[in-house]
Amino acid sequence: MTISISLLISRDAVGKKFYKWVDEKGVVHFSDRKPDEAEESIKGPIEEKEEKERRPVNSEKNSKVKIRARSTIEYTSNCTFTIKSSKQLGTGFFISPNGYAVTCKHVIEGSLDHIAQLNDQSEFPVEVIYSSHKYDLALILVITPAKTPHLSFRDAGTLIPGERLYAIGASAGLQATITDGIFTALRKRDPTGEKVIQFSAPINQGNSGGPLIDEKGRVVGVVSWKYVERKGIPVAGVGFAIPAGYVMEEYSSFIE
Repeated sequence: MTISISLLISRDAVGKKFYKWVDEKGVVHFSDRKPDEAEESIKGPIEEKEEKERRPVNSEKNSKVKIRARSTIEYTSNCTFTIKSSKQLGTGFFISPNGYAVTCKHVIEGSLDHIAQLNDQSEFPVEVIYSSHKYDLALILVITPAKTPHLSFRDAGTLIPGERLYAIGASAGLQATITDGIFTALRKRDPTGEKVIQFSAPINQGNSGGPLIDEKGRVVGVVSWKYVERKGIPVAGVGFAIPAGYVMEEYSSFIE
């Protein structure tokens, strides 16, 4: 199934409704206008939700969030948060000043009580906006009273073997743990043929959904999984991330 976003919701809307439906080709649509239920192309029910209050981002002044950071890596760390629920522990990172963020789909599946814990230890509720049908990715909204610092992206296809990368996440439950390693290659994952980034930075439970960044703090991928063993042999230092290009493919309309 693919996704199509039409007449996308205004980011500064207050109490506005938006609608989701699937057409006869299996394409998922989002819109701030309710479609005609009599249209033959609409298959299944039309879901209706109410848009939460958003901070305005109509000017350059409002679209930038200033936070104190002594390095690029520290700034990136401040753009991440821990996702906690009764069943899962993971990481997410902001992609806009409105609280929109990305994580892994498997981090938010199976539970409805997700809480985002920011680096200042404040906690806010999480709303799942859209889980990808193609990749281990999910778009979420952290409902905060203030604008959020956010990250930029880099095409993983421009990475060079041996280039240094950093993984940031709630590794073993330790918030905003930073580990470093190098880029090895883009691999194809069987049987889908989906590309994944292989890297050597150590990761543990809790890292899933966190950003994999380059030395300039740009997101090249979303940490997803690692080898623990292969063919019965213990393995260390072989992690994988969903390339940033897939995030752009799924959620480009939400990225600032």
